[in-house]
Amino acid sequence: MHLKEQIFSEKYEKIKIEGYHDYTEIINSEFIDSNFSEATFQGLDLDNVEILRSNLSNLQLTSHSYQNTNFKDCTLVGINFTDSYLENVTFTNCNLLYANFTNTNIKNVEFINCNIKDGSFNHVKWKNLKYTSCDITGCEFLQTPLNNLDLTSSIITNIKVNINNLKGLIVSYDQAITIALLLGIKIK
Repeated sequence: MHLKEQIFSEKYEKIKIEGYHDYTEIINSEFIDSNFSEATFQGLDLDNVEILRSNLSNLQLTSHSYQNTNFKDCTLVGINFTDSYLENVTFTNCNLLYANFTNTNIKNVEFINCNIKDGSFNHVKWKNLKYTSCDITGCEFLQTPLNNLDLTSSIITNIKVNINNLKGLIVSYDQAITIALLLGIKIK
């Protein structure tokens, strides 16, 4: 299926979106059990969209806007949000392995019970970013300030950070050992 340039207040179930899309704007719509993985979007803006149990793996969703959008039980392996703007977006029970959020502006975004292993959050500007019960093993947070970011309920093994951006990061006592080891501190 090829999407129209503008979609407003529609509900799609079990569709396969294919082909090249120059620019698509989706507002007040819902996608359930759908497959986007064979589509290419030059531009995609989402506002007030629900995406449930769908496959968006390897999509290049760069330099666009995603607002008031919920992804639930979705597969987003290798998705690329580089240079995008995300506001009021929630990812719940999603597989975001290798997801790329480099140079993204994030406001009021929450990841709940997600696998985000080996993801990239480099050069991210954020306000009110939450990770709740996520696995962020191996994620990169290079050149991203982590002040007041609470990672206490998430797995943070082998995350990559800049030492000067650690100030104010909130971790549990057990996670503090992981951070100390990242800094090269030897613990006896």
